[in-house]
Amino acid sequence: MQQLEYKGTVIKECFFERKNINKFEAIFTQGNGYLGIRNALEEHYVGEIRDTFITGTFNKASKEEVTELPNIADASAVKIIVNEEEFSLTEGKISSYERSLDLTTGESTRIVKWESPKGIKLDLMFRRFVSLDNEHIFVQKVELLCDQDANIIIESGIDGSVTNSGAMHFEDIQRRVYDGKYMEYIAKTTQSHVKVIQGAVCSLNKEALIIPVMGRRTLANKYSLKIKANEKLEFEKKSVFFSERDKEYAHLKIEKRLDEIKKESAKLIRELEVQSYNELFKRSGAKWQDYFEKSKIDIGTDDIYVKTSINFALYHLRIMVKADDNRVGIGAKALSGEGYKGHSFWDTELFILPYFTYTHPEIARTLLEYRYHNLYGARLKAKENGYEGAMYPWECAWVDDGEVTPLYMGADIVTGEITKVWTGIIEHHITADIVYAIDNYYRVTNDNDYMEKYGYEIIFEAALFWASRLEYIADKDRYEIRNVIGPDEYKEHVDNNAYTNYMAAYTMRLAIEKSEYLKTENKKLFDILDSKLDLKYIKDCIEKKLPKLYLPLPNEEGIIPQSDTFLGLKKLDISKYKNSDEVLGIYNDYNTKQLNEYMVSKQSDTVMLLYLFRDLFDHETRKKNFIFYEDKTLHDSSLSKSTHAILANEFDFEEMSYKLFKGAISVDLGSNMKSSDEGIHSASIGGIWAAYVFGFGGVTVESKGLSIEPCLPKDWDFLEFPLVYQGARLRVRVEKDNQVRVKKLDGKSIEIYVKGEKLIIQ
Repeated sequence: MQQLEYKGTVIKECFFERKNINKFEAIFTQGNGYLGIRNALEEHYVGEIRDTFITGTFNKASKEEVTELPNIADASAVKIIVNEEEFSLTEGKISSYERSLDLTTGESTRIVKWESPKGIKLDLMFRRFVSLDNEHIFVQKVELLCDQDANIIIESGIDGSVTNSGAMHFEDIQRRVYDGKYMEYIAKTTQSHVKVIQGAVCSLNKEALIIPVMGRRTLANKYSLKIKANEKLEFEKKSVFFSERDKEYAHLKIEKRLDEIKKESAKLIRELEVQSYNELFKRSGAKWQDYFEKSKIDIGTDDIYVKTSINFALYHLRIMVKADDNRVGIGAKALSGEGYKGHSFWDTELFILPYFTYTHPEIARTLLEYRYHNLYGARLKAKENGYEGAMYPWECAWVDDGEVTPLYMGADIVTGEITKVWTGIIEHHITADIVYAIDNYYRVTNDNDYMEKYGYEIIFEAALFWASRLEYIADKDRYEIRNVIGPDEYKEHVDNNAYTNYMAAYTMRLAIEKSEYLKTENKKLFDILDSKLDLKYIKDCIEKKLPKLYLPLPNEEGIIPQSDTFLGLKKLDISKYKNSDEVLGIYNDYNTKQLNEYMVSKQSDTVMLLYLFRDLFDHETRKKNFIFYEDKTLHDSSLSKSTHAILANEFDFEEMSYKLFKGAISVDLGSNMKSSDEGIHSASIGGIWAAYVFGFGGVTVESKGLSIEPCLPKDWDFLEFPLVYQGARLRVRVEKDNQVRVKKLDGKSIEIYVKGEKLIIQ
């Protein structure tokens, strides 16, 4: 019997096994983009990772560490004691167990039949959700039946003893229980000085003796009562979460925020006290229904795993994004774990943003406004490295933190010494990736307001960076980009990474194009930006260097060199690693320096270039290069398989495409019980959506406009998905024979291309 079961709109944990708790904590994470609560069980277990995050509350635990999203005080734990025996699944006997997460409502439900070591039998139901109606609310309910008269103790509160893998982020703890029942917990981050305010109130359907309990960093209420045999006991807990960085309090002076938030927290907790779990859940559920009506994808297949995968993706895409706050991005693990410290990477722009751009463009805009706010750090990084313009940090956190990539991490398998992290120093393509995302967003949405307020400025500053980054090589009379890391992070300190060079050229060409456009079509804005940025200087820098920028071309065999040295590297049989479930397993045998010597890639690199620019090379060249590089790619990055699946489908490698697709949807959802311990892979989640819509649905936006060239798997009867294009909301249905029907739900008439034929959608 497999532990993880798939029900289409529900994922289910079929039995309890302590060694696998971290997997389910992560994939069952609940949230709303502001608040993320990892789904640790109510009772404590050795090895649990009990994380709660409020987006944007970044802090440095110590001077030698980088900023990270701090794990705030836990409110999810509930201790249950029956006749002096504490409920724990590692003691006594489990008669039955199941836990499920409804992906369309965000509610987690756990049903347990348990017999204590002394023979007391309990029926327990645990329900919980993070509200999508009010982002500050987390609600829990426990129902308990005992087979005999019993003395019951339930203890629950706010536990500030949690850490980020041992790193403590909070000080100046203030705790109180007021009016005999309301709990309040206030703490301040140690370096960024952000105060977090939490509150909680509990209620039971029977009279109970309430005793406040305080530990070193904890606050709880203990409820003692007696119940009769088979008498249902109901316990409800409502918790609220606020921080001084919350958007709605940003207009207040910092010294006034705490008092205002305390008032709001106390007011909200009193309002919640008189509202039932079901009432609050109904309101949150209505918001989930609205979301899925705009987002749902229907698939004509009997494969329940495939059907579950898209709902899993849509669920996590919603809870990872703060839809209305342009001061925060999306972490590589979203709000589901401590991996990558809550930092944002290029993952957002190239793997997550497309979903929002094509489905919820208002959220995509918010995320791209975040990158405008990152300009401060990008300009600072460029200046610190001797360049001009804006050089985006490889890892971003709070809007003005700048580069936050750790300098050292992990041990070298050969030397045993700590390994230097070069990505924050020489992985530069992110600056072009952001520009690509902006350009794609504009082509899909025609959002001139965004471009005028934010987009053009980013493009010009990024182009100036690339112009200043180019190195003139006198003996070759050309400009090159040397000493970089491309998307393939198994290759460090390479020269002329094809992906990086082409992306840099694209950025500079786009800047020239936009400059000319503004000069003739919006002279007023051109003059404003010219005054601020000196557009003539930027244009001169680009036009001097761009014609001589080296762009790697296919060699005699038709292969585009990933870098100057890649095609001359030693060959390596990678079947052992490629067929293994272990990610990064090659590091068990080789260190980073050794991997530099072999023709092996961590993830799509040159293939990523072929994916983003379909018209850069002819079809046969693209196909030949896909075959060449797929054979040498380990897919040790969760970003990789979805991209390769899309291109394999385009090149009619149906079996390969579907295998890669199944691999992509299995990164977190699959049966590997250690895949998600540090959190879900947010970019992979975005890649699942892309595989459906860009891959099998064949959606692209070309120079002529939106194009749909589908190619469904042979066993699928249909695929139906939403798109928003230039203000028109569409529903696209692809039939088994790849015939396409497009229905306009609202918005203006638009022109699109279906299988090469121009259509006007009225």
